[in-house]
Amino acid sequence: MENAKLRIDLGAIYKNATRVLKETDGGLIAVVKNNAYNFGLERAVETFYKAGVRVFATTSLKECIKMRDLYEDITIISLNPAKEFDLLRKYRISTAIANLDFVKNNLEDMKGISWQLEWAGSMRRSGCRSKEEMSEILSLARDNNIDIEGVWTHFSWADEFDQDKTYEREREIWLDALAAAKRVHKFKFIHAQNSASFARDGLLEDHSHVRLGIYLYGCLPYRECPKKIDHAISLSARVLSIIHLDPGQSIGYCSSFVAKEPTDLAVINMGYGDGLLRSRIRGHDLEINKRRYPLVSLMMSHSVAIIDEAVTLGDEVYFYGHDIPVHEYTFKGVASNSEQISVLNHMSLDVDYIEIDG
Repeated sequence: MENAKLRIDLGAIYKNATRVLKETDGGLIAVVKNNAYNFGLERAVETFYKAGVRVFATTSLKECIKMRDLYEDITIISLNPAKEFDLLRKYRISTAIANLDFVKNNLEDMKGISWQLEWAGSMRRSGCRSKEEMSEILSLARDNNIDIEGVWTHFSWADEFDQDKTYEREREIWLDALAAAKRVHKFKFIHAQNSASFARDGLLEDHSHVRLGIYLYGCLPYRECPKKIDHAISLSARVLSIIHLDPGQSIGYCSSFVAKEPTDLAVINMGYGDGLLRSRIRGHDLEINKRRYPLVSLMMSHSVAIIDEAVTLGDEVYFYGHDIPVHEYTFKGVASNSEQISVLNHMSLDVDYIEIDG
């Protein structure tokens, strides 16, 4: 029996990237953090580069260095502040500014590096918390020959549509802070929008780029998202055995499923050790021969579904695919798109890249 399989469609992420590049007149920063959302950093960056992307962002200096080894003509942005100043200069990594104290304590070391001024917003992981703090940093940079080429934030409420319109308020606060910063400094890069914000608003006025992650990887950021998208992941396994349970008989750890009536089950060669979240199993389904069947049990290397006579030994079973996309289960409350993708085990799964057509 073959291993369970993860297929990654590079053509799909290529199409998603080219679509955004067209809509933004080239203003796309591709987020490739955490091994490009578990798609594989090198393959993803190469694909985005072929599509025309020339600006990339991550949170890992290791990934920044890997990208610089791949391409000399790209802009690499570290969204995490860093103090490895010699390394930042060597690999030409444009890096987030943590706060005013960071600048005051590192004025000399910051020279010869390009920096990204961060607005903390409601995420508050790092960055400026007031317009006054932004203004003081910009003044210090001007007086000390420090290159601040970008300004940015992250919208933490963009995929929510609450009655208080929290995203709208978050956006307006940012726009007010941005206007103040622009009055005293000219930025090459102005980027705030994640996938959900871009889907809602397009490229915001006075912004040079959108900074997208999950949309590029084929997942819709919210249920009613109007954007066209090409799904990019297929996760499948095979029916290992078909068993019958009489009423009262069980299967799985600690009798995780007990038959209430005569029941036919498929045992499938994929489990939580392969990266399936337990929440993906509970109360949800999978696809066999274009039909949906309920999942009822999960083990480390196996899962179990209730089936009918249409299912046979060796049939291919889809947990994710074109007709059963990751974002369907995001909207059903399983976990975020990135959570479901990032746990998939590239060591136990056979990973197959589908190349770009032509």
